[in-house]
Amino acid sequence: MAEAPGEDHPLLPRYEGAEIHAYRASSQDTVIIPASRIGDEKAASLARQMTGDVTHIDYVLTPATATAQVGRYYEGLLQSAGFRTVFSCVGERACGSGMGALIFNSGKVAPTGFADGLFGDRMRVIVAQRGDTWTLLHIYEGPDRTTIYEAVVDEAG
Repeated sequence: MAEAPGEDHPLLPRYEGAEIHAYRASSQDTVIIPASRIGDEKAASLARQMTGDVTHIDYVLTPATATAQVGRYYEGLLQSAGFRTVFSCVGERACGSGMGALIFNSGKVAPTGFADGLFGDRMRVIVAQRGDTWTLLHIYEGPDRTTIYEAVVDEAG
């Protein structure tokens, strides 16, 4: 598969070897950022609604790489850039059975049809904040690839 046009967000250089699968440049939008376990659609109402400049990037990493390894990379980047982790979870039990559906199927986070919505026990979600900037990462290890969906919201934008 050829890499799609796009560029890394300046705050989050991609994990080594990852290729852009889908990209939507920063534009004014409203998204929902989960800051806790999402058990069902009703729980999604507890997530934070944000409006600002939103960048969406979907990466694919082949062959598959463990979500723990990819997660540590992004956690290190975020920490060194001054972000604080607001919420982090691993697996469907900790993230909630509605997390993947909220992010990929609701149209309230990723644009509908934008990313490969893979979810289950090999899922890791990281939400971090620095001032008016929020980042959501959804990392999933599949049998042949790891997907990394990234949304960066600048509420001041």
